[in-house]
Amino acid sequence: MPASGLTLVEVMISMTLLGLLMSAVLSSFIFILRGEQSLANYNTMNAEARTLLELLGRDSRSATDVTNFSASSLTLVVPQDTSGNTQEITYEYDGSNGVLFRQVGSATERILIRDITSFNFNYFNGHRDATTSLAELKQVQLTLRITKEVSQAATSQYVISAQYTLRAKPTSH
Repeated sequence: MPASGLTLVEVMISMTLLGLLMSAVLSSFIFILRGEQSLANYNTMNAEARTLLELLGRDSRSATDVTNFSASSLTLVVPQDTSGNTQEITYEYDGSNGVLFRQVGSATERILIRDITSFNFNYFNGHRDATTSLAELKQVQLTLRITKEVSQAATSQYVISAQYTLRAKPTSH
């Protein structure tokens, strides 16, 4: 009567196949988790971008003056109430930390967007020509790129480019 049971070769083959199957399942699980994290990154970047675009749009449309501007900073004078009181609102990019913040008057600055890898403000007059003159400034263009990482790989990027017309600001041009 032959012995019933598994031979060592059969056990080794079964274990190898089980190992391959478990590797495939684990790889799929890790791939799904990375995809979920990437999707969460896009949701975060989209929410931050919407907030920035809404605030900058509202502030630039109502701005009566610009007191300072550079490639990484913009300071607008915005009406505070109907009695003519104004406040300065500054948007500034901190390249060393990759953040864009908004500061209203002397209040604590509020970070709007994190993980910025490139940022630039461009300025134009009413004829869409680039300008460095406060008196001629009529349009502001914002361009930035946000990059988020998943497992130390830059997997999520979001690029924003928006242009705003300073409707309430008079120009000499």
